[in-house]
Amino acid sequence: MRQQHAEPLFALYRKFIEEFLLNGNSILTDHEAILDETTLTNVTTRYIDNFDEGIESFGDKIRLQFNEADIKTKLVFAHAEWLWGFSVEDISKGRKIMQASRTTGLTDSEMILSVFPDEGYGSAGQWHTNNKYWEISFTLRVIEFLFYKIKCGEIDTADKVMQWIEQICLYHKYQNESEDFELNRDFIEKLPDRKLAVTNIYTYLGNPEAYERIASDGHKNQIYQSFKGLLDDEIKDNDTLNVDQKILGIRKVLTELTSPNFDFYEGKFKKVWNYTLSDEGFDEVQGLQYKKAIILYGPPGTSKTFTAKKLAKALITNSYLKDKNNVASYFRNNEDITEGKVHHLQLHPNYTYEDFIAGYQLKDNASVKTKGLLFSICEAAEADKGDTPNQDKPHVLILDEINRIDLSRLFGEVFSAIENREEAITLGIGELELTIPRNLYIIGTMNEIDFSLEQIDFALQRRFLWYFFGFDSVVLQAIIEHKNTELKTRLKLDAEIQTFITSAINLNDKISSIPELGKQYQIGHTFFGEIVDIYKSYKELGGYKSLQKQIYRNNGPASILWDISIEPMLKSFLGNMEPDESNRILKDLNGIYFKK
Repeated sequence: MRQQHAEPLFALYRKFIEEFLLNGNSILTDHEAILDETTLTNVTTRYIDNFDEGIESFGDKIRLQFNEADIKTKLVFAHAEWLWGFSVEDISKGRKIMQASRTTGLTDSEMILSVFPDEGYGSAGQWHTNNKYWEISFTLRVIEFLFYKIKCGEIDTADKVMQWIEQICLYHKYQNESEDFELNRDFIEKLPDRKLAVTNIYTYLGNPEAYERIASDGHKNQIYQSFKGLLDDEIKDNDTLNVDQKILGIRKVLTELTSPNFDFYEGKFKKVWNYTLSDEGFDEVQGLQYKKAIILYGPPGTSKTFTAKKLAKALITNSYLKDKNNVASYFRNNEDITEGKVHHLQLHPNYTYEDFIAGYQLKDNASVKTKGLLFSICEAAEADKGDTPNQDKPHVLILDEINRIDLSRLFGEVFSAIENREEAITLGIGELELTIPRNLYIIGTMNEIDFSLEQIDFALQRRFLWYFFGFDSVVLQAIIEHKNTELKTRLKLDAEIQTFITSAINLNDKISSIPELGKQYQIGHTFFGEIVDIYKSYKELGGYKSLQKQIYRNNGPASILWDISIEPMLKSFLGNMEPDESNRILKDLNGIYFKK
């Protein structure tokens, strides 16, 4: 969807194509004739062929690799990096300028600062930043490919360039070839073999009427899975249409039923599809729809309960919106159609079969058979069954922290009914019968640190689909941004926060690689998200109006978080080891966290 406030970005994208690609001149400076075979070869040799795999930061590597290059070579790379990040809002204008200055060695007065916009079309997400090397590698290969097409006269207008870039991005995403835009094998083999945010960014910049302002493939898939019920079968089942084309079809339907120029990131639309803060997540919806019973497992602090609740509401809402007659009223009235359909049970060691299924209770000096909670949940779901499965209204049972209880004992003989819906099971208590209806879905959460997946009986395992929830840097970024807004901390979401997030990534990578620990001992992103709360308290208690270094200061927020949260957790994880070995590992992890 074309955004009015993004018009300057579309203009800058065209300027890049006309001045830099078609004419070879710099848009960052007054330099002319910078793009040629020599500078292109120099850039790809330095950046792609001889990239430094060391542990230094990306910026430090670029300084070293281009330190002795001529200014034209430096500028060509700076243009590729500019294109990668100029249009997004989660990279500040100051940082964009700094990146160009870092590569070229030029001062602000020597650059044309008007090409660094104040606003972006939206956030590109953590994936865009964490995969920067590959994103820019792809960008350079596209520039190289187009350069030779332009040189031999096959491309001579900006519109044709944008069409070629769009087709290259679509090929990379979907491997769909076009007779009008033939890509040779040599070029295809040079492209990075991984998903990229820039393929979504460049298609949107060049053709905003056909694409959403969404850089994440995960978000696009979540939107499609959530709203695909609005599409006619001939569109939904058409394998020649890609996800972007189907989302365009969804937009047309929603425009007619709600309002024109809506945005999928608006609150009332976002809550339908964005049940997880991650860039991924649509697999859980499909798994729940298919198996009707899933488990979200992993270390503490990884948003499992949060996701379970949001996933339950998403499943119910998606089912409701399959009926086009419901769409207009749903978005107009902003109604909660999940009320009474999500049943949340916090498990604990004292919770029994008798509480959950059925048992005998003493009433008036007599033992009376009494139905448990599951009976009432099944009855509520049964009341919302339709004439056909497509007309059912789903109910969801969330079993929180199944690691705290023996799930096989809790379900008893009813356990097999999870697979055999609609079949009555005779209980061993007073000949009671229980049927689990087809529209009852089950989501369990489990802290793997307390109860290993390997300890779970295979018969139990096969009745659920299992989804690992580990540390997620994208979710951490979202938590920090959300808390920063809610708490009004005015924490600058700039290089220092990115350094903090990178440290969290590296720390968990190291934890996962230690044989005595492993991925189940990762530090959850919610624990790292406490940095915002700590920063707020630190600033208020210290009476600071502003801080140049907000996170990394002597005895500052990063140190406080380590002392009160992360180090105690790590010590408990390493508690069974010899003190010398435990202290050595702890010292290594401390060095990674503080980037020593």
